[in-house]
Amino acid sequence: MKKIFISAIETSGDLHAARLVQALKKQDKNLSFYGLGSEALRAEGVKILLDLTSRSTVGIVEPLRHLTAYLRALARLKKYLRKNKFDLFLCVDGQGFHLPLAGYAKSLGMPVVYYISPQEWLWGSAAGGRKVADVCDLIISIFPEEHRFYQKLGGRSVYNGHPLSEIVKTNVAPAVFRRKHRLSAAKPLVALFPGSRRQELANLLPVLLEMTALARGREQFVIVAANSYCLQKIQGLVRRQTKFVADTQVLYRENYAAMAAADIIVSSTGTITLEAALLGTPLIAVYKFPPLSYWLLKKMLGNKAPRYKALPNMLNGREIMPERIQRGVTAPELYQLLEKTLYDKKKMRKIKREFSVLKSKLSARSVLKKNARAVLSLLGKN
Repeated sequence: MKKIFISAIETSGDLHAARLVQALKKQDKNLSFYGLGSEALRAEGVKILLDLTSRSTVGIVEPLRHLTAYLRALARLKKYLRKNKFDLFLCVDGQGFHLPLAGYAKSLGMPVVYYISPQEWLWGSAAGGRKVADVCDLIISIFPEEHRFYQKLGGRSVYNGHPLSEIVKTNVAPAVFRRKHRLSAAKPLVALFPGSRRQELANLLPVLLEMTALARGREQFVIVAANSYCLQKIQGLVRRQTKFVADTQVLYRENYAAMAAADIIVSSTGTITLEAALLGTPLIAVYKFPPLSYWLLKKMLGNKAPRYKALPNMLNGREIMPERIQRGVTAPELYQLLEKTLYDKKKMRKIKREFSVLKSKLSARSVLKKNARAVLSLLGKN
């Protein structure tokens, strides 16, 4: 039986990794999995050594809070990799943590696969991309531009389509969803996705809750928790939020059903924006860094800073859906933007058309099956 070490340190990465493990097990039953992850990977039978998903963060200052924990985790994992022979090392997203660990795995003679690689191709540099390509025996690209970028640098990349294109779906009809949660068929439904990271919940959730109070019953809202940790945090804040309106519910494990049933979504930037695009539900993306981190990021990135933060806009190089970052993320401004978008039928139709085009670009058949086959091909050479 061959052993694979798989590592995901963010909630979205955990979900992507779990789907890949599922596809791998279908093609080869003689595989065992160990590594880092959370609820989704554990459900697939992976032996989880550490769960770092609740420590996931972005920015400059914020990760420093978890630096000691990350360094301890790296030291522990390096020791574990030295003592236990693995036939393959596979990491998902999480560049800052995974590149050093992948490099160490490679030094031990393990083939290295990167799934959902660092976004050097999108806003980084060729030099940064070469570091990724040099460490990896295989990069499973999820965007055509990413694939071309790494191939040009001499990296071994495969592109079979975006895995979300066959993952993002629901069998729950919008009317059934509304009846289940006793939602009005007459009122517009707004789904709120405040994110899965601690800082996202801290910076975005209070603003989104305040925004619901401004609706005064004109719209109805559902807040969707990304994982059990987020559910606890959201429920705790909701209980303490005096302005919280009764016309709002907190949901868990109904992400795609809520997205499909909603008239519009307000969410943090990230994977959720692409999921909404694939489902065809109009979306407003928001993000708010702590002021110091935002200032430092602007100074460090300079002209390299991406103009847009939401993936559908970044991939198109223009705003095909509204997004607001930093100063624009206030309850009054967001509610004004929500109404301006939601009740503009022409604008809503345009967003849906743009999302349909993006879906066609990224969709393919048997994406996960082909990705699993690429991993097994590399594994077979070991």
